[in-house]
Amino acid sequence: MSDMKVIGDDADFSVPVEIPPRSVLFRLPPAGVGTVGQESLLSLIVRTSRAHCVSPRRLVREVFPRADPAVAKLGLAFFNLDGGTVNGLGRYAEMFTGVVARLTDREDLRHLTLLPWKDVFPSNGQGLLVRHPRWCPVCLKTQLDRSDGTVFPLIWSFDRYSVCLAHRVATESRCPACAKQQPFFPRYPDLALCHHCGHPLSAGIPRENNSPAELWVAEAIGDMVRRQSETGFTPNVRRFQDFVSAQVAAATGGNRAAFCRLLGFDPHGLRGWLDRGERPSFSQLLAFCYGVGILPGEIFGQEPPKATSGQLRKVAELRKERQACPRPTPARRKALEEVLKTALATGDYRPVSSIAAGHDISPRSLRYWFPDLCRALSDRYIQAVKANVAANQAMQCARMQETVRKVEAEGGYPSRRRVYALLHREGIWLSRSHVSEAYRKAIGSRFEKDARKT
Repeated sequence: MSDMKVIGDDADFSVPVEIPPRSVLFRLPPAGVGTVGQESLLSLIVRTSRAHCVSPRRLVREVFPRADPAVAKLGLAFFNLDGGTVNGLGRYAEMFTGVVARLTDREDLRHLTLLPWKDVFPSNGQGLLVRHPRWCPVCLKTQLDRSDGTVFPLIWSFDRYSVCLAHRVATESRCPACAKQQPFFPRYPDLALCHHCGHPLSAGIPRENNSPAELWVAEAIGDMVRRQSETGFTPNVRRFQDFVSAQVAAATGGNRAAFCRLLGFDPHGLRGWLDRGERPSFSQLLAFCYGVGILPGEIFGQEPPKATSGQLRKVAELRKERQACPRPTPARRKALEEVLKTALATGDYRPVSSIAAGHDISPRSLRYWFPDLCRALSDRYIQAVKANVAANQAMQCARMQETVRKVEAEGGYPSRRRVYALLHREGIWLSRSHVSEAYRKAIGSRFEKDARKT
């Protein structure tokens, strides 16, 4: 309930004033709502941290757990690799949408993610999101010239969005100065600056990209983002299946195999969607819509488009080529099994990835064909690493105590600064908990000796 304040005895001030409840964080309005340039949730979080003059990572670590304690369990891998899923349709998108809504008192945040499409695509979001942030350098430069602040639109979160819809140039994923990829949650609260060297990401030279297929994909993604904030727009897989059935009936009289051949699909490519209720991946949805000549968002409008018997297009140019992954022959599998057994029986403590690299095969293939052997090798490697870490920590603690005694023997006081000056060249840091604990014990034993003397 809001507070009511009465100020003074004057009649003008005796009218009750209703003070609305205050939010924990600034209630910044999302940019570009209802347009192709609609802002992403991740961009809004970074802008909010900038408004509070705090690092985005610190904001998430220290403030967000007030709304959801589960945020406190997120580690470094989330900030560097998994942070992009905040803009997706999985559990992190749900988590951060709820957290930001509670901290800012906003209820209109789902359309800043891909959650409106949750009932269309698989839960794992296959082929949907980029693995590292991407941007259009021309868009960033335009934003900086206007001094309106930096905004990363939601369309930049799509893996298939490789050409800017506004400027017809290729999107970038590496800093033009240091050529490094960017994390989703940077240290500095500005997505337009390199996380590593601080160079502006807008300084890159735009590369032209005018492929008709990629331009169509950019237009399709822009239409999806624009439509998802419309009132009553609720896409679901059932409507997609009904539309596919209607297209097959209109184009080939219900002959699925013939319809697939016209599109360049596998003859049984529609069986999973229509018979087993499987959801299409994002790439599959794009390929189908390109083939029938319709934008994905139009399928889920208030009035579904009518099926047409017009000319279909083959979708080969939209498909991404996959690397060949040949199945190993029985003889090769037998040889690889012997390699793993020999490594397990001897003192070979290498990880599975190292063994795989030496025999021209991927670690995933080894784990697929020989799960028990790989699990045993991995467990032994982990134990060896832990033992090595424990031995290294014991050595560092011993060196700490030795250094403290050396300083005392020379008649000096073993302060933290003096001890650090002697040990940091060896890679021994007082900031590490086990080294700091060894220093406290060494200093404590010194004080005990002085107390006994007195």
